[in-house]
Amino acid sequence: MQRLMPLERLFDWPVEGMAGVLPTVDDPVWGVFKTRQAKFEVHNATRSIVFRWLEELMIADPQPVARLTYPAPALSEAVNRAVDAIEGHYGGTAVRALLVELAPGQTIPAHRDHGLLLRDTHRCHLPILTHEGVRFPIDGIDHHLAAGTVYEVDNMRPHSVANPGPGRRVHLIVNVLPSGWTPPSKTSVAEGLEVV
Repeated sequence: MQRLMPLERLFDWPVEGMAGVLPTVDDPVWGVFKTRQAKFEVHNATRSIVFRWLEELMIADPQPVARLTYPAPALSEAVNRAVDAIEGHYGGTAVRALLVELAPGQTIPAHRDHGLLLRDTHRCHLPILTHEGVRFPIDGIDHHLAAGTVYEVDNMRPHSVANPGPGRRVHLIVNVLPSGWTPPSKTSVAEGLEVV
């Protein structure tokens, strides 16, 4: 969602419980859901564990949010508590919730997010595992997102991630649809709204 500030600190959230039940680096659960990497080439270096997923906001007839059940119950419970808190902050609905891992030495190249879902939702990050070397440039300005703090990111601005190591970076990413959201008309789409 386009914002006045590229990054806003929202509130603190305890992540120790979630970090304690994170799957190990070699756990195959990180490879179950590959839709995000297949659809968005820029995220090829990442791995995800998805808890809620809406493919895209529609011009009409909104689709239900899929709640995936393959993650372990203890992990799902810890993640869903955080997602509920983020939803409550906005009074909206989480339409995507996923843990995203970026291994040491990997990068996510600069990009802007596109499509109705990414344009019209609050894009929040809750770092679970990170270290001082991880950088998150937005509009060319480096940011470090601290573990245990929820941030909203203006994903319409150019942004990227670099994890030079030594540890992996794992964030909970949540997209919250504001309460009362209505789909744009077909006219606004014809006038240049990019739906990708």
